[in-house]
Amino acid sequence: MGKAAQQPSDQFHYIKNRIQMLNQVVSTMDPEDVDMDDFNRVLDMIEQLQMKMVRFKKDWEEE
Repeated sequence: MGKAAQQPSDQFHYIKNRIQMLNQVVSTMDPEDVDMDDFNRVLDMIEQLQMKMVRFKKDWEEE
């Protein structure tokens, strides 16, 4: 998915883009048609975002 974000501003930009992507995915889902696979897909995206944010937080604390 491109080069690794090293600077805090790049990392924040990455997080912001991921949140926008998550919002787009969720916005396109029809609440009446959501199934367990859809739910798990969104949950996986949120968990991946959380892991990335924890890693970035550690990077920021080390500076």
